[in-house]
Formats: sequence, structure tokens, C-alpha cells
Amino acid sequence: MTRKFTAVLASALMATTAAGAFAQDSAATGGEAGPIHLRDMGNFYVGAEYSEPDAEGNVFVKNQMHVEYYLPEEPQHDLPLILVHGGGGQASDWYYTPDGRDGWRDYFLNAGFDLYIVDRPGYGRSPASPDYGDGSLTSVPSALIARLAAASNWPEGEVTAESESILNWVVASSTTPYAGNEVAANDIAELLERVGPAVLVLHSAGGVSGFWAADMQPDNVAGIIAFEASGSNMLSIAEGLTFDPALPEGFEPVQNADGCDVQPDDAVSTLTNFADIPVVLIGAPESFLAAGQPCQLAAMQQAGIDASLVSFGDLGAPGTGHFAMAETNNADSAQVMIDLAAELVDGASAR
Repeated sequence: MTRKFTAVLASALMATTAAGAFAQDSAATGGEAGPIHLRDMGNFYVGAEYSEPDAEGNVFVKNQMHVEYYLPEEPQHDLPLILVHGGGGQASDWYYTPDGRDGWRDYFLNAGFDLYIVDRPGYGRSPASPDYGDGSLTSVPSALIARLAAASNWPEGEVTAESESILNWVVASSTTPYAGNEVAANDIAELLERVGPAVLVLHSAGGVSGFWAADMQPDNVAGIIAFEASGSNMLSIAEGLTFDPALPEGFEPVQNADGCDVQPDDAVSTLTNFADIPVVLIGAPESFLAAGQPCQLAAMQQAGIDASLVSFGDLGAPGTGHFAMAETNNADSAQVMIDLAAELVDGASAR
């Protein structure tokens, strides 16, 4: 049976998920992306590992990753998107903005993309385990969140009364220990095996686990959009990637004429599992992280990846920062992401 969800219901779900933290300070009711009509929605877990029963018969679970899916009533694209959130965040990063407007999730759905959205293990609805990290709670520094925000959208990019709204982003930030990138990569790889081929959309600290998962499941990755994603030079995360030939033990990058960390020209190894995976690096003009992306591009291309570099500013979303999905112009940045995703899906279909 087809399920239909209007923007009113979508907004209600959004407000419930946010526990009213954002909406109470805003007159916005959502619905900016338009009404949402779904053929199905749901959730499941991947990656669960079960212990042997203890003396009292208790079985413990770890390494599980929560996945939710939204399938539009009238899909417009052949392949789904898998959204992987950044550090300290969770799947809800994609739901809404701190001032209560529709997030990228709703824009992607109205563009006709099937969506799978993950909580990396230890974040959101993927429960933490005492085995993760040192088992202790952590906190997300609000000053860093403000620094990463777009100055033109959230004034000054500092912790001020005017930028309080962007600081509300930390309301949904995890305080539990992370399972680690290896566990997350295995879980994302299992998800790819289940639903792929798909396009991976990686944000910030979600990059390492996403790239490693793509290396494990190259036939199920049609493309990658890496939005200021960690590990994008691929050399800093080489231990989880398949280089041919293998990088020498104790490998250290060298600097090219542009000051970028790359492999020596006379000993270049390639990432053969990425041979058919186009990668789009995308930077935000108001983010200091964008400065390193030309070097990331150089290292990727040297390793044989069909990689390109674009900027939100050049594609219709100027003034965008590291949390583009949360900012006041997130509708413009959503359209940029939709266009990039559609290009990757169309390219995969043509191959």
C-alpha cells in the first residue's frame, strides 16, 4: 500500500525528532521543500555482533549501525543516495535546520531520490558500547561549530547572541564514544551490499569510513560526493585502502611543486578499486577547510581516481559554510547537491 506524507506530517515528525529544541524559537513550520509523498519508509540495522551468553545468560550486542530509508512515491533516479554524517552529528543532521526549516533530506526526496541515512556506530540511534574508544562521554565544542559555520549566514561565525541558532546544532551532537572508522566502514559496506549500487554522500568526519567502505564494495558504489570529507587525499587513510602496488612499509608522502602531499613521481601506486568510481570533492566558500581541497584533488588524481573539485560558491550557493545543510541558504546548497548527485547517477546509468 502506498503511503503518502504531506509536508505537515513531515514537519511534525521533524519537530518530534528535534524534541522541540529548534521549533520553539522559530515561527517556521517547515514545508519549504514542498509536500513529501512516499511509497515507503522504515529502518533496520546492519553490522550487529553478538557476544556469547554470560553466566546469567545475557547476550550483548555491539557494532550495529542504524539505517533509515525514505522512498519517494515517484522516484526520478535509478540509484539511491546513502547519506553519511560528520563528526559529533547523526542522521538528523540531514532533517532540518536549527531554526526549524526543511533540511536536505526533504529536498532530496522531492527531487525523486531514494534515501538511506545512517547513524554511524556510537552516534544517534546506533547505541554505543563500553568497548568503543575509552568508554567515556565526550562533548562537542560549540566554538568549533561556530567557526565551521558560514560567517555570512550565521553572523561572525562566533559564539554570539546573533549566532545562537547555529549553536543549537550541538543539541543533536553525540556525546557517546564512537565505534571507530573501521567498524563504521564495515557497516557501510554491508549496507552497500544490501542496497547498492548507490551514490555515497560523505560529510566531514564521515569521509574516512565512507572511502574505506567504497574500497570494500567498489561494484556497489556508482559515485561519491565528498563534502569537505576527511581522508580525501586518500594517503592519510591508506591503511584501509587497496593500493596497487601496495604502498611501501613506513610510507611517507612527499611534497609536489604546489606544496601538496603526494606520492613520489617515480613510485606511484593506484587505487584500482576506485577506477570506476567518480569522486566529486565539494568545498564551501566560507569554510577554512576548502583551502586544502586542491591538494586532495591532486593526490586523488595521481592515484588514478576520476576526481573533480567544485565549490558551492561557483554552483549557485555563495556564502555557504561547512554546515551547508543547516544554514539559511540551505535550499540553494541542496539544489547544488541534487544536481551533482543526478549527474553521477546519470553517468553510472550510461556506463
